[in-house]
Amino acid sequence: MIDPKRVLRALAEHWTLLEPLCERFDQGTLSLVELRNQLAAQLPAGTPTDITALLDQWIRLDILIPVAKSPNRFELNAQIHDFLAYLRREHRLGLCLEIEAYLRHLERLAKYIQEAFDNRDGQDLARQLRLLDMRVRDVLKKLANDEQALVGVAERAKTSDRQIPLRQRYAEVLATWDEYVEPMIQLVAADGAFEQGVYRVEQVLLRLLGEQQRLGHLVDDDLLLRTHARILDMQTTAQLTLRRARELLLPLREEARRHNAVTRGAALALAAIRKKGLDAVPQAALPLFTRPQSNFLGTAAQVEAYVYALARFEPKPAQFPKASGPRGSKPGQAPRTAREMLERCESALPLPDLMTWLLEQEPEGATDELLYWFSRLSRDSRFQRERLERRDYLTTEHQVSLSSFALLKSGLPTA
Repeated sequence: MIDPKRVLRALAEHWTLLEPLCERFDQGTLSLVELRNQLAAQLPAGTPTDITALLDQWIRLDILIPVAKSPNRFELNAQIHDFLAYLRREHRLGLCLEIEAYLRHLERLAKYIQEAFDNRDGQDLARQLRLLDMRVRDVLKKLANDEQALVGVAERAKTSDRQIPLRQRYAEVLATWDEYVEPMIQLVAADGAFEQGVYRVEQVLLRLLGEQQRLGHLVDDDLLLRTHARILDMQTTAQLTLRRARELLLPLREEARRHNAVTRGAALALAAIRKKGLDAVPQAALPLFTRPQSNFLGTAAQVEAYVYALARFEPKPAQFPKASGPRGSKPGQAPRTAREMLERCESALPLPDLMTWLLEQEPEGATDELLYWFSRLSRDSRFQRERLERRDYLTTEHQVSLSSFALLKSGLPTA
């Protein structure tokens, strides 16, 4: 075992030397000659013997480890690298599949918890609950890391060299959207694996709370309640991380797609001009500029509209209402605020069916508005919820199939 005090002391003592090496190791491994040259540049007064002694110390403490099958090349220890990246506030985007793997493990732990309770094994039950709590904290830590990594992806795309083509500048954004955000959208969807896994784990914990009151306590209720609260926090954090990812990357992705459409339109126009001459250009798009083109090129919106017209872009005709058409006589109803809906819901507790109550309160409400209030009220911390069986609900526009909730005041036992 390596003495942790020696490792931490070496990191603190040689921080000014290790920090520049982190950026070099991000790009790959370094040979022994490259390491010596790098340290010699940072230690102009150091002798070759001092540099050799320093490298030997780092190798003995496993700060530097040799590359497999290449003993003359070295890389930074992965754990040391992650620790230094945390200190430098660097975040690397992980895989969405990692979250799904964590969920599968949480479901297995929930199964073990149920088996330990059925066998009345209090020690195993407490151990499995602690493991479940640790895994949930791992997911929360990963989600926080991914959110900061997404911020870094967006910042690098915005601050990169403007001389580089847009497709290359936004390549990381497009790859991140396809490899992380899109799978995350499917994972965190209402019928996705994340919601289903969290629901199954949550049901096991809630069942244990009720069974302990009936059959006797094997573990402290606070442990179950704390784990349950952390699982709900994980569920909310995943949705907030996904929302943050869409807010950061969706405008950049749309900008890249719009730029690609303009580029394709310009290529089609140039091809038509080369084949048929300037007469192939739509005449309706020619009177664009109000000043001589030699010193005025128009605004960005004008240029974009011009290129779209060159690519035979046909805008949809504007539809205006007839003058003799009937006018609505009903005054518009002001939208309800979140505070108002929460107070009305709290005063109506207990609610045997939240969706039925919403339909009674808003009989003329739009489907998306009703679903928004359903999601907002069911996840509020002041209410205790119990999932009901899936059934169909009729709004003014659609037939919605979902599993509603029965709401109680937070802190009251469920039926």
